[in-house]
Amino acid sequence: MPAATPLPRGPSILTLYSAADLLTAPGCPVCRYATEAADRYLGWFALEGHAQPATITRLCGCLGTCARHTRRLMSQPGAPVRLTAVYRYVVTAARDRLAGRRMDRLATCPACDHDGAAADRALDTLLEGLADPATMHRCRELGGVCLPHLAAAAAIGRRQPVSWLTETMRDAIAAPGTRRDWLAGADPDAETRAVLRRSGPAAGVLAPGSCPPCAAGAQAEITALRRLPGRAGDGADQTQILCAGHLADAASAAGEAGLRMLLAWQAGCLAGGPDAGSARWLRAGRGRRHPECAVCRARRDAAQRALANITAARRLGPGSALCVRHHLVLRAADPRASQLVAPAAVRAADELIGELADAFDGATRARGHGVPAPDSGAWRRAAAFLDGGVFCGYPARPG
Repeated sequence: MPAATPLPRGPSILTLYSAADLLTAPGCPVCRYATEAADRYLGWFALEGHAQPATITRLCGCLGTCARHTRRLMSQPGAPVRLTAVYRYVVTAARDRLAGRRMDRLATCPACDHDGAAADRALDTLLEGLADPATMHRCRELGGVCLPHLAAAAAIGRRQPVSWLTETMRDAIAAPGTRRDWLAGADPDAETRAVLRRSGPAAGVLAPGSCPPCAAGAQAEITALRRLPGRAGDGADQTQILCAGHLADAASAAGEAGLRMLLAWQAGCLAGGPDAGSARWLRAGRGRRHPECAVCRARRDAAQRALANITAARRLGPGSALCVRHHLVLRAADPRASQLVAPAAVRAADELIGELADAFDGATRARGHGVPAPDSGAWRRAAAFLDGGVFCGYPARPG
């Protein structure tokens, strides 16, 4: 009897031979390829990756995935049992950092690295293919690329294809009677972020158990996003380039009426102004960095002010608790203040590790009896403990 095909030992790489493999349907070909690659990676994690020692070791080195990918992992079927097992190790690694037993730099999110590599691979293939007139015609027919990937193409520095993609972008924005939402990029997490923001507490209210810098950053982010529609009109600031995530947030809130204005504004920002054409941002070539996203800056500044207040007071307010990531930021900024608040975080980590262990044992017993495992919610609390941004600045909430 033939042996079953073994599961892959790592996430598969989508086949990609030429630009023709990308240009199969309307919309951004880079988004389509990167989205499928991301889905495959998350599927691999759910099926096998979460149990591999190499994966666990890497997650311990970065204290879990970024907030965006954590939310996607949490939405997968079977997430409570799977992430309960994973967070037993990750929270233990976090406790060691809080206690000062590990001081090396945090690694990057493995899912972000995988997604970025897939997008880079697709973009490079597309730009190379645009040397062929038939490929250019097909790309124009399908609409070109989205704004975030146009910005990424500009950073690569291939002037001729990027200039052509810029003109294609302008035509796509101006074309009457066509869908434009894809021009803001594909972000499957945008809807989840919108739901979390709508269900959060009122402005100025710190929910019990919140990380103050995360909560302050989230409130500033909401305020900045609400101001964007008014800034997209005539005379809009042509230096306020939005990152891919916040462009997706703004696009989902703009509605059909405001989307064209928003896209035209951001396209103008990328070009350096409505009259600058594409020459200004093409000259710099590979590695050029656009100005920081205005919403990211508002969030970062608010979080820094909240952290500065903690540093000045040398204590946390009643009912609040820094997430692990902000504990590490505080340690770098003011080691003495960090030493005063870290012991409570170490105790909280020990309690959470115990809860995760109990939840894992309960799930194991339930599986042995063939009944559904009870959900203690410890895995959600672990996610918020590690990074307060997972729930957009608020404490863990039930699914």
